[in-house]
Amino acid sequence: MIAILTQLAGFASTWFDGQKQKAEAKALAEVAMEQAKAEIMRKQATLDGDWDLSALQQAETSWKDEYLLILFSIPFVMAFIPPLQPYVEQGFVVLRDSVPDWYKAGLSVMIAASFGVRSYMKFWKR
Repeated sequence: MIAILTQLAGFASTWFDGQKQKAEAKALAEVAMEQAKAEIMRKQATLDGDWDLSALQQAETSWKDEYLLILFSIPFVMAFIPPLQPYVEQGFVVLRDSVPDWYKAGLSVMIAASFGVRSYMKFWKR
């Protein structure tokens, strides 16, 4: 009887050790997964910062931002001049009704690329 109890105690001890090892392995896997997620987030933040820095450096010698600002300011200014208001209104009607969606999307991408994609996306997520 003692031999059977000893043997059962040995099996139970082995089973509990196995369960403990499984729990430890699972905990280590979860820690490794969280560390990997944190590393991915860190690398993404670094890449975003590098992209923004590169865009700023290129913008120093580029006129595209100023060109887009002037281009978008023209209808704004025209809207305050009564004889020109019909032209502004008609132009926007044509843009709304006649311009293909792919063209509008392309224009949006160009604007976003010029002024910063992340700031553009933040604006539209409000």
